[in-house]
Amino acid sequence: MECDACRSKLLEYLDGDLTGPAQGELEAHLTQCPGCREELQGIQDTLSLIARMPAPEPPEAFWQQYLRELRQKVAAPSWPARLQQWLAGFTRRPIPALAVGIALVLVVFLTWNTLTVQPPAPPVASLDLTEQLALSQDLDLLQEMDLLESLELLEDWDVIESRDIPDRQRAA
Repeated sequence: MECDACRSKLLEYLDGDLTGPAQGELEAHLTQCPGCREELQGIQDTLSLIARMPAPEPPEAFWQQYLRELRQKVAAPSWPARLQQWLAGFTRRPIPALAVGIALVLVVFLTWNTLTVQPPAPPVASLDLTEQLALSQDLDLLQEMDLLESLELLEDWDVIESRDIPDRQRAA
């Protein structure tokens, strides 16, 4: 094992996270290399010094601000914030968002085309007798509706005219 590889694993060794063949290789290197043993001893001395130092207690203002920030982070975000987070997902993943957008446009376009295209009406001569009869009855009904509308207009005219007559008699 080289010294650079050994030095990069010294902290894992001291924490007890290095096991198996890697631990055996490191210990074999440490028995042969005085520089790496010195490095290990320096790390051990530093860690023991740090362990003996008292941890400073944060002031009360720190804890108040810490709790305030914690509550803000835990509180459920409002719907504009959730919408903003949802839209931000599209900027982080532009290719899937673009694919979904293209698929939606394609679906809308194809649906619109199928809804607006109407099959052409077959010529009357190609229809059989029952279909021609049904079509002629529909036309007769439409003509009768026009006649009914004109009758209603005539009735309204009679009402208007009957109201208009007394005014003419008053003027005379």
